[in-house]
Amino acid sequence: MSKRLLKLISLSILFISCLTSSAQTLRNKLSKIPGITFEQKTNNNFQEYYELTITQPVDHTTSTFNKFPQRIYIGFKNFNAPVVMETDGYAIDYASKPEYTNELSKEFKANLIIVEHRFFGKSLPDKLNWNFLTAEQAAKDYHQIKKLLDTILTGKWISTGISKGGQAALAYKLHYPNDVSATVVYGAAVKNKQTVMTDSILKVLSKTNCGKRISELQLFAFKNKSKLLPIFNDYITLKKFDFAPLDYETVFDYLLLELPFSFWQNGTKCEKICDTSASSITMVDYIINIVLLRFYSAAMRKQLELSFYMFYHEFGYYEYNTAPFKQWLKQENYSNKFFAPSDIQIQFDNGYQKLLGDFMKSSAAKTVFFIYGEFDPWALQTVSSENKFIVSNGSHKSRITDLPNEQRTILYDKLNSILKK
Repeated sequence: MSKRLLKLISLSILFISCLTSSAQTLRNKLSKIPGITFEQKTNNNFQEYYELTITQPVDHTTSTFNKFPQRIYIGFKNFNAPVVMETDGYAIDYASKPEYTNELSKEFKANLIIVEHRFFGKSLPDKLNWNFLTAEQAAKDYHQIKKLLDTILTGKWISTGISKGGQAALAYKLHYPNDVSATVVYGAAVKNKQTVMTDSILKVLSKTNCGKRISELQLFAFKNKSKLLPIFNDYITLKKFDFAPLDYETVFDYLLLELPFSFWQNGTKCEKICDTSASSITMVDYIINIVLLRFYSAAMRKQLELSFYMFYHEFGYYEYNTAPFKQWLKQENYSNKFFAPSDIQIQFDNGYQKLLGDFMKSSAAKTVFFIYGEFDPWALQTVSSENKFIVSNGSHKSRITDLPNEQRTILYDKLNSILKK
């Protein structure tokens, strides 16, 4: 065989190989799925990365023509690799960052799908119907996404979510237990009642040295509110915060009521707790660095209405015991329901909590894994589970990487075993 002929054969094989490779790109396969649009993005952790928009029914239970666009990001490694579906509880603007990934995708060299929650961010219907902002409808969104992308991503699936996104992942597993092989939940409470009081949640923590110090600061600030308020007022005037219809004193009351919960949730260092002998300026500065001040702004409250609707409709939320501070409070009611939409009547439906409670007793729940920080108030509201992993001294920010090596190995071995079945 001549050298020329061998060269032609080699070039032909290379050409065919390039065509095959081109046909196997994620982009090529996505382009053949009807009803989706996508735009390529840059991400350093994946071979291909896209922002997708798919069309979802506003109500999955009827044949209505009302639809909404749901935003998804997809990071691609391999068609046969595992798939990690991250169900966010809010908007997913962060997923557009070139360095974004999550620890499960890194560990398992998995494809990553990040799903924006219905009616948040860019995933908005033309007209908001609160009746369809439910855990079950969101679970049906994820099921549709699974059916759509399962045709091209053939590896086993893991669902995961953080906080409210963790509740979404739980609801998905509850309603579609066979869609994913495992679910990993971070910092999401599994509750059995509508309202939990913060002082009961934090009862054990409040007896620790840290807990006593933060409680002392809280009480001292209430007793000396008249000295602290002018400084707080100057600060919000300087920063041009708009809290309407709340006045600045009511906002300050909310900050002080919230202080212990946020302290533990955020994992603030005990040694940095402001001493009661500190100056008024130092004390106000400490408080507004522990409790997110913009949370109470008019703009932020508008963004959070959707979340608080879900909390007060299905998930449940926490409230403050105001009795110990009654003499210093400006108003009688400091319910967190204030942050829910005020123009509709919200009736709590305990159906979801009952379903979740029953699910946690089922065999399907054995493939659900919980990651909590030891001092996270949300962790103190959950059920016992053989797959619950606790980060010592951790907070709401705790992740698998924060676990001791032995615990981390046990968790990943369990997940690997499930993925290999």
